[in-house]
Amino acid sequence: MKEEPSAKPLVHKEQLAYAGVLDKLSHFAMLFLAGSYAAYIFELLPQKVSIAEIAANWHLRAPLMQEKLDAPLGWSFMSGMESFWRGDALSYLAIIIICMIPVICLLVTAPVFFREKRLVFGIIALLQVLILLVAATGILVR
Repeated sequence: MKEEPSAKPLVHKEQLAYAGVLDKLSHFAMLFLAGSYAAYIFELLPQKVSIAEIAANWHLRAPLMQEKLDAPLGWSFMSGMESFWRGDALSYLAIIIICMIPVICLLVTAPVFFREKRLVFGIIALLQVLILLVAATGILVR
């Protein structure tokens, strides 16, 4: 008895677009994260709060530690361009890049949905982007 070859699964253009962006950005983000972490640990860039100060106050609850060390709170670490040249802020930026990858993937995928005449999926993708951006800003919890 001869077996039939299994059918190849259908791959949509938006899946390829999402996967392509995800692949490139995730590789970039991991390299950026490793580099920023190395810059932080080896103190290659100046830091607002030193590693020794963090280690000495690790036993404190987060609000007390933040107050004692005058560490940046929330998005305040992005107070200016000079902030991005600090080792601790660069690590935050790397984490933000990783968290924003799905948003960028959805922004690339939404136009593909619209070109393929799949309007509902395009609208859902854009709504997801909007919800994720609102959640990231913290507007609703203030």
